[in-house]
Formats: sequence, structure tokens, C-alpha cells
Amino acid sequence: MANAGSTRTVQIKLLECLLRPLVRFCVRSSYPIQDFTSVAKRIFVQIAEEELKNAGEKVNVSRISVITGVYRDEARRILDSPPEPPSEASLLARVITQWRHDKRFRTSSGKPRVLSYRGSENQFKELVESVSKNINPGTVLFELKRLGAVEKTKKGIRLKWQVFGTDSDPSERFELLSRDWSTLLDAVTENATLNPIIPNLHIRTEFDNISKCHLAEIRIWLIEEGKRFHRRVRDYLSGYDLDITPELALTPEEAGGRVTVGTFSFSTEPDEKLAEKAKQEYLRAGQNS
Repeated sequence: MANAGSTRTVQIKLLECLLRPLVRFCVRSSYPIQDFTSVAKRIFVQIAEEELKNAGEKVNVSRISVITGVYRDEARRILDSPPEPPSEASLLARVITQWRHDKRFRTSSGKPRVLSYRGSENQFKELVESVSKNINPGTVLFELKRLGAVEKTKKGIRLKWQVFGTDSDPSERFELLSRDWSTLLDAVTENATLNPIIPNLHIRTEFDNISKCHLAEIRIWLIEEGKRFHRRVRDYLSGYDLDITPELALTPEEAGGRVTVGTFSFSTEPDEKLAEKAKQEYLRAGQNS
């Protein structure tokens, strides 16, 4: 059996592995260690507060200070500061997913229906309220229009996006990174420490001697294959989601299971001229298809 000292050594090594890419990002982006420390203290306090609440425990400064090592006065200041507004990205993604998969908002051929949006009772309002009753459908519609995800037609609102994109706002890309990193860490930790009967998916494919003149077309291929894969995943999982198919639920205890699937790729940056040429060929192929 491993002793406390060796266990601590393994834990510190794990922490180093997790921090190394983050510190590299900070160094490349000119974030000094003072910024890192300040943000880390705030996140430590916020996460400790969340964990205590999730466990049904009382939240107070003393407990937060003991858990995190942050001094009481600083912990109190962080706890008293106003919370950051939640990201709209996840809500918009859920609305689009519901629109694509809920049979109430699909045509007989399985495509997203054009939804009415005028009047006090309309189909778009019903869609939004099927996801959350705590947000104004008009606000959701305004944001989807601003992003170009929907368009108004004579018959109503038509969905243009099949998945929620984050191209318009860099902050949403980093919010997605945060969720991806958290999910990947949970998956790997469970696989490594709990030895589940069915492990979480964790696969990596890497080639290190790829022809540089083909990097642009490879990036485009990976994006398109990733989109196809996620469409299949969404179609499959929607058949088990109780918000979309509530008739599957036999008891209230069945609800609440979570499944997350994420994909990413990274390659050496392709030549700018070759990348632009590949992009234009890709766009022309899409217009002609």
C-alpha cells in the first residue's frame, strides 16, 4: 500500500501536469504570476463555496479559509463580491438542440420546423420555455438573430445553424475551453482512480510527419468530419433525453443523467496562401452541393 508521502508526490506530479499547459499559455500571453495568483485565489474560493453548497453544508468564511488556504479577510472579500453573469452560450446551444431534435418542433421529415414568433402565445416561445422558463424568449430570439443563427421568413423563424457556433465572440471560445477541460479532467480522473466497469472515452490520434502543403485541407476535413460525428451523436442521444422524449421516463429518479462528448484537433499552422485557397475551394464546393 502506498504511504502518505508517495501519495502526496503523485498528487503534486498530477498538479504539475495540469498546470504546465496553463502556465505556458500565461507566459506566451504575458500574464505575470501576480495575475495568476489573484485569479487562482478567487477561483479557489468560488469552487469551495460551490462544493460546500453541493454537499448541503453551511458556507462560511472559516470553512472556506480552511479548505482553500486563502486568508479569512481575502476570502470574505471574494465571497462578498457580486457574481459574474452566466454565459448565454450554453442556453442558446440548448435551444438549437431542442429545436433540431424535439418532435414538437420538427417536420415529418425530421427537419427543424419554421416557427411562429408573433403574439403572446407562439411556437418559438414554446420552444424557449421547453428549455428554460427563466428567460425572455424575445431576448433569445434577438441574440440568435444577431449571431445569424436564425432568419425571419413570411411563415416565421427558420433555423439556419445546425449547431451552436462561437465564431462571433472569443470569450465564448474560452468558456467552451473551460467546460471541455473540466469534463476531460473528470473523465480521466474517473478512469484512472475508480477503474469503472465501462470507462469514459479518452482517445488521442497523432501523426508527427505530415506533409505541410496538405495541412489546410486536413484542417477542413477534420472540421467536416467532426460536424458529421456530432450530428450523429446528437441524433443518438436525443432519443434518450427526457426533455425531448419525456415518455421514456418511468420514474422521476431516472432523470438527470449527463453525457458529454467533446472533440478537438490541433495542427501545425498551414501556409497562409494555401489556407486561403483551400478555404475558398471549400466554400465553392458547399455552394455547389
